Amino acid sequence: MYDALVQDRVEPSERLRLGSRGDLIANEIKRAILSGRYKAGSPLTETAIAEELGTSKTPVRDALKALSGTGLVTSSSHRGTSVRAVDESMALAVCDLRLLLEPEAVRRTVLRGIDASGFCAAIERMVEAEHGEDMMERSLANRAFHRQLYAGCGNPALVKVLDDLTDVNALISVTVWDRIESWVGEAGEHRKMAKDAQAGRADAVAGRLRQHIEVFQRRVVEAMGRL
Repeated sequence: MYDALVQDRVEPSERLRLGSRGDLIANEIKRAILSGRYKAGSPLTETAIAEELGTSKTPVRDALKALSGTGLVTSSSHRGTSVRAVDESMALAVCDLRLLLEPEAVRRTVLRGIDASGFCAAIERMVEAEHGEDMMERSLANRAFHRQLYAGCGNPALVKVLDDLTDVNALISVTVWDRIESWVGEAGEHRKMAKDAQAGRADAVAGRLRQHIEVFQRRVVEAMGRL
C-alpha cells in the first residue's frame, strides 16, 4: 500500500531510480523538502522520518544516501544529515549556473521542436496552480513548466544537470516565497515564454528566460536581506 501510494505521487521527472523501497522513500523525502515541509537547514533524522512514513530506519538511511548526491541534502560525520542550508551566496551560485546553461538548453529545445502535448499539459497545470493556495503544487507546476522547456535539448547530461539545479532552485524558492510574493509575476513571465516557445521563437524565449532568472535572482537577494 505504501509503495503504491508513493509511486502515484511521484512524477517521472522527480524520480531517482524507483528500483527499491529506499528509492521510493527518497522521493517522498524529496517532495517534503521541495514543498517546504522539511525546511532548509533542518536536520533529517532516520528515526523521525521512519516513524513518520511507517517504515524501518534502513530504507530511510538508503534514501538519505541517495539524496546526498542531488544537492538537496548535506551530510557530516559531526552534524549528521540535514536539508541543505540556503543563503545568499548559494542562491547566487545556483542562479549563475542556470543563466549559463538553461537559456541555451531552452533555445535548443525550441529549435528541435517542443513536445506540444506535454508542454500544453504543463501550461494548464501552471495556470491552475496560479489560482490555488497549494504552495507544493505551485512549486511542482513551476518545475514541470521549466522542464518541458529544456528537456528536449538533445543532451541528456545537460538535462540531468538542469534537473538537479531546478530541484535546488525549488528549495531556494520555498525558503523565500512568503517574502518575495512573486508567484503572480512569475506566472505572467511564464505565459510570455510559453507563447514564444509555441511559436518557435527560440532566441526570444531564451532571452525571456534569462530575464526571468535574473529577476528571480534579484528578488531572492532582497528576500535574503530580510531573513
